[in-house]
Amino acid sequence: MDVNSAFLNGLLYEEVFVVQPKGFVDPHHPSHVYRFKKALYGLKQAPRAWYERLTLYLVDNGYSRGSVDKTLFIKCTKDELFIAQIYVDDIVFGSTN
Repeated sequence: MDVNSAFLNGLLYEEVFVVQPKGFVDPHHPSHVYRFKKALYGLKQAPRAWYERLTLYLVDNGYSRGSVDKTLFIKCTKDELFIAQIYVDDIVFGSTN
């Protein structure tokens, strides 16, 4: 499954600032900068922010993170095994059922 808006769903935990883009400069405050509240596509921190948010979601829902491969998440129930493998903005799901 390819997550089209993956990098737009990451939350930033550090302060990231950017200059005002051409064409969108505030005429009253041309020297001000923008502070991001969420990740933006193309931002260096975006993949990490999205991965951290996805990891928290999976762990909160009963998945355990792989000890060797940190992008592999496993959930075991009585008679089923669920697996989620994350690679950048792609997720591969698998199940024994």
